[in-house]
Amino acid sequence: MADRQDHWVFYFDPNRCIGCHACSISCKQFHGRDSDADDWRTVTHHEKGTHPASEEYDADTSSPIENVPISMSCMHCHDAPCEEVCPTEAIVKRDSDGIVTIDQDKCIGCKYCGWACPFGAPTYGDNGLMSKCNMCLDQGPGSGAGAESKNEQDNPIQPNCVSDCVGGAIKAGPEKEMVKEASQAAAERFKSNNERVIVEPFQGEENLNMVEHAATPDNAGD
Repeated sequence: MADRQDHWVFYFDPNRCIGCHACSISCKQFHGRDSDADDWRTVTHHEKGTHPASEEYDADTSSPIENVPISMSCMHCHDAPCEEVCPTEAIVKRDSDGIVTIDQDKCIGCKYCGWACPFGAPTYGDNGLMSKCNMCLDQGPGSGAGAESKNEQDNPIQPNCVSDCVGGAIKAGPEKEMVKEASQAAAERFKSNNERVIVEPFQGEENLNMVEHAATPDNAGD
């Protein structure tokens, strides 16, 4: 059994995400999913609240936070509520690398996992069986259940959402490595928030505009 810190987790930095949806498109292409199928990785855009311009909040001088893109997928929770409710034990939180997999040969399509998951990660195909992100252990719905551990591969294959992220906003790897990538604030929040996914605090619209500018082709050589 691998140490918990060897379990793979996702890292997401909203300050580097430009909302291009390359991650969700790449995921569908790799797994051969139809364009109208439910996304295993979803990008949403949020407009809520304000970013105070000073320590004393003033609605007249504060800058509005607009169009903050958030990329989400299965978080491969350490306590995996989907696994806990599956009546056929089709869902497994793997000891070797911490990735939560689904064995469609055991799945009966009862959708208990969908009701239990607080993040909406499980999706259901025309056959009624569950599928979701498997960190690209293998290709296709229901794949990966018997795949080699990421931690046993000489050069672990990165999930396609990570490889194709334009802004470098998504990363994946063993928890101990991802925590080193994170800011102190993100690492502390990860430790205090059920250790599901490492998320950087959003720094504001000005920072987002800088990332969008840097990611454009005309500025690739800057």
